[in-house]
Parts: sequence; C-alpha cells; structure tokens
Amino acid sequence: MQMLPRRRMTDHPTPAAGLRALHQLQAQHPIWDCKLLTACEHGFLTVEDFRILFSQYYLYSKNFTRYLAALIASCDSDLFRAQLTENLWEEGGGAEIDKRHAEIFRRFLCDGLGLAIEDIEHRGFTRYFANEYLDFCQRSSPLAASAFLSLGTEGIVAPLYTTLLAGLRAAGVADRHLEFFRIHIACDDAHALTLEDMMVSYFGEPDWFEVCRRAMNHALTLRLQFFDDVYEMIQQRRVAEIMEGIQARESLTPILGAGTSLLKASVGVKRILYSNRNDRLNIDFTVTNVPFSPQVLDPRIVRIPPGRTNENHKHAHETVFYIVAGSGRVVIDEEVIPVKAGDLVFVPRWSMHQTHNTSDTEMTVLAVADFNLTRSAFIGNYIKTARLRRNERDQHTTREASWSLPDEADAAADEG
Repeated sequence: MQMLPRRRMTDHPTPAAGLRALHQLQAQHPIWDCKLLTACEHGFLTVEDFRILFSQYYLYSKNFTRYLAALIASCDSDLFRAQLTENLWEEGGGAEIDKRHAEIFRRFLCDGLGLAIEDIEHRGFTRYFANEYLDFCQRSSPLAASAFLSLGTEGIVAPLYTTLLAGLRAAGVADRHLEFFRIHIACDDAHALTLEDMMVSYFGEPDWFEVCRRAMNHALTLRLQFFDDVYEMIQQRRVAEIMEGIQARESLTPILGAGTSLLKASVGVKRILYSNRNDRLNIDFTVTNVPFSPQVLDPRIVRIPPGRTNENHKHAHETVFYIVAGSGRVVIDEEVIPVKAGDLVFVPRWSMHQTHNTSDTEMTVLAVADFNLTRSAFIGNYIKTARLRRNERDQHTTREASWSLPDEADAAADEG
C-alpha cells in the first residue's frame, strides 16, 4: 500500500498568512496588560522601583548572547548561522568590547540607577527565568528556538523597551543613562527579522504553526511571570520597613512623639498642607497638619467655611471622620449622612465622598486615615477628584481630573 505524504497541519496556506496570525497572537498576549508595564506606562514607578526591576533583569540581559549562541549551535544552515553570528557580533559590541550591550547595561545600572553590581542578589524567580530561557534554546529544535527568540523575544523589544524608557524618564532618570534602551529599540527589529526568516525557512515541517505558537507563548509567558514576580517584590519593598517594625515589636514613641491632644491641635495656626477655593463649584476648605505623624495612620484637620464643601473625590485609603465642630452632611457614593459635632463617619477606600458644611459656623473635621501605609503599598494614581456640574449650560458633563501624591505634604489633599 502506497503511503501518502504527511499533510502539513496548519490552517495557513502561506508563510505570510502564518506570520500575520502569529503576530496577532503576539499582540493579544496578556503580557501587554500586566501590572508592571501598566504602572510603567502611566509613570507610577519610582527610581527605587526600577532598581528592583533592572537589578533582577540584569541576569537575563548579561546572558542573552548565550541564548543566541545556543540557537547558532543547533542551526543546520550556514547562511542563518552567519546572519545570527552577525547579530551576536553586534550584541558583543563588535570590535569595541566596552560597547557590548551587557556592559552598556551595567553602566546604566551603576550610573543611571546608582546600583553596585557586586551587591545585586538575584531571586529564585529571576534565576528560573534566565535558566529556562537558556534551557529552551539549548534543547529545542531550530524551528522552536527561532520562534522563541523571534516572536517571543526580539520581536517585542521595540514596544517593550519604549514603555520602559518612558517610565524611566518619568521617574527622573536622565537620557544620558538610557543608551541601552535606545540601541535595542533601533536594532532589535532587524534581529527579529533574521530570526523570523530562519523560522519561516522551516515552513514545510509538520505542525509548523503550532510549534511556532507554543514557542512564542512560552517566551512571552516566562517574561510575564518574571514581571509579575518583580511587581510583587516592588510592593513588598514599599511596605517592608513598616512590616519589619511591627514584627519586631518596636515602639515608635521615641521617633514620633506622643501625648499631644488632637483636639488641641485643631486650635490655633497650623501648617497648611492643602487648600482649595473655587466659588463657581462652592468649594472652599483647608487641611492642616497635627503635631505628629504616625507610621501607618495619617491624622489631618479639615476646615470648611459655612455653606461650603470640599472636593468630591475618592482615594486608595480608608478614613474615619470625627466631627469636632459644625454640622452638615457627608455624601459617600449615593448615601447622604447628616453629621454634627461628636459624630463619627467611616469612608471606605475608593468610595466617592464629599463633606458639606450646612451650618453658620466653620466645620472642623478630624480625618484619620491609613494613608501612610496605603500610599506605600498602592502603585497607581492615588486620588481621583470629580468636579461638580459646572453650570446649567454644561450640566450634562462631569470633568474628572487625577494626579499622584508624591510626598506626605501633598497627602492632605485627599482628606475630608
């Protein structure tokens, strides 16, 4: 009985059609919506956050030439070996050894982020990421390895590094330290095309599309898991000092001071942390400090003149209001709560709220929030303030503005 040739298992009749489908899957991968890249894109990461990210990423970066070398060793085409060797030559800096990409990355770490290379300790998840990359390139077929390094690696460098570059600039890292990213944004598309050409040369193999898809997804998912682990590490670092103090049972009395009456703190002239007046929106209020600053809690005094309100806003922390003087109402989402002196009101995190003074005297509110803890743990826009309807002509529009609060003094903006 005559055996028929094995049919190519793909729904894509040409290499171009297969590549288009693979690029679509690449663009739809969850990595592009991960928390780390989202925070970076919106400028939420600090220089310290980037120190954590890139100190861990260093292990992958300095080993990248090993991944290319592993593919070159398994490649059975002298043409593609020559082209990949050219890529490897560029990664190694060509004839100028001090311009190899790994060395440029080291200078970025040292000069741009202030890191000491010898002090970097790589986490287990980082070693897994780098080792799995090398292992896949060493043990896989040339088809799978070329898809892994093209669609799953080099082919995403330009958009990935563009996002990281924008985040670094937003964090205040000077452009002179960002050469590594500019080089890769400029040259890695060409490297990706070389690898893609090699991948396409195997188009006649059975299950070509599925092999490429799986290899691409494996590379993207490895990087996604690494980014997720780094993001968790950043969050842990932000609250580490507070948590270590709690676990060590340390008293904060010598550091922060104690024994001052908060009610006394509401009397007299104090440092104004935040104020806003907008007659058109009937907004007029002032936030002042109290004479101490706890490590987790954040007490503030809010003063609202008769007949006025503060901003309608929401934020990441939860707050308890104690009405020291005056009367009026607190609106929390859709609930309206009448208040007078001596009342307590709880405002959950991320609930829209606004305080209205309906009395003839100044309303004084003690607002105690967990801001000092939450601002460390939360990565994102901390406050959103919804403007009230501006006038009858514009009554169907509500303008919303948002901003980040970089330091303790600005924290008072969200109280009340």
